[in-house]
Amino acid sequence: MRNYRLWFVRILAALSGVAFLVLTPVAPAAPPVQSAHPGAEPASTGYALRFYGNGTGDIDRVKVRIDPPTPADVGGDFTIEFWMKTTASGGTCSPGASGDGWITGRTIIDRDVYGGGDHGDYGIALASGRICFGVAQGSSGRTIYGGANVANGQWRHIAVTRRASDGQMQIFVDGQPDASGTGPTGDISYRNGRSTSYPNSDPYLVFGAEKHDIGSAYPSYSGLLDDIRISNVVRYTVAFTRPATPHAVDGSTVALYRFDEGSGTTINDAAGGGSPGVLRFGGSPAGPVYVTDTPFGSTLPSPTPTRTFTPTSSASAPSATATSPPATPTPTYTATPTSSASAPSATATSPPASATATSSPGSNPLPSPPPSTPTRTASPTATTGSGSTLTPVRLFLPLITRP
Repeated sequence: MRNYRLWFVRILAALSGVAFLVLTPVAPAAPPVQSAHPGAEPASTGYALRFYGNGTGDIDRVKVRIDPPTPADVGGDFTIEFWMKTTASGGTCSPGASGDGWITGRTIIDRDVYGGGDHGDYGIALASGRICFGVAQGSSGRTIYGGANVANGQWRHIAVTRRASDGQMQIFVDGQPDASGTGPTGDISYRNGRSTSYPNSDPYLVFGAEKHDIGSAYPSYSGLLDDIRISNVVRYTVAFTRPATPHAVDGSTVALYRFDEGSGTTINDAAGGGSPGVLRFGGSPAGPVYVTDTPFGSTLPSPTPTRTFTPTSSASAPSATATSPPATPTPTYTATPTSSASAPSATATSPPASATATSSPGSNPLPSPPPSTPTRTASPTATTGSGSTLTPVRLFLPLITRP
């Protein structure tokens, strides 16, 4: 009887070890984290605005009122910087001793006054793919013209600076000096309470259009704009690192337009200084529209580390020894994403609601307004099965002999 009890204990111990080895799960390896769109720009964080260059009827633009005076009406030292993305061609620039040499380019930012420069005015335009920047005061002025082609369908960071004490003007493209010159000195802000025959355009700072709608000789910008920051200091005098994140608000920021509203016609001043804008929607194609293509993105997270547990058996039996097999390497599967995108679209709705469009930087640099919306599909990631992965074991049973 005693020997039978010993056999029974040995059998239970062996079976307990086997059950532990077979039933203990091993966490499966995490699948590789990959972009669904290889080669595409980083995922957007918010919105940008897409303008279509209609240039008529006080539409397809953003207007910021500067009289009565608001902080956005800079006239001494200033820096204006923004992101742009376009493939638009055309427009001309006339660099030299005139502050209006930019007005025949595709106007990006317009703080002109109709007629003489009065206190002063300025503007930024795109001409033959290059940045044109002019400053005027009365009968004196200066226009400078960059050399870098920024109309290449990629997001480009543009900064222009102006110093009141000596009239120094500069253009920077992606942090690199692109043009410089010396313009008029002193205050070029919009004169407070100025009488005008053009009350719907003169006392405004306008983004994305020629503010007076004079005609085709003075074209408007066609492309994307984002994160326009206006500062009351000269931020850059030498080359600097192109920003990798949205512009920050600091003590020198007087106005900042992120265009992250996504709907509606109010454009917020993220600097909180009291210079909001109004989106004027219309035209054919109707613009401006919100798009999800922006110059900023998020970093892909690192794959989650996988913790692997190796079961051990401590059952002892005088007549048998349990040995764990060597670890079997886990096969690695690489998912091959597939991008099947048609031409990107911009879906617009009639005002007062604004439009939202989805832009696809990987296929076409700029969104266009066909009715169809592209759909991208990625091949599913291969997996080794659902749930836990069971570790293969080799079963050893104790040798049992009759007494």
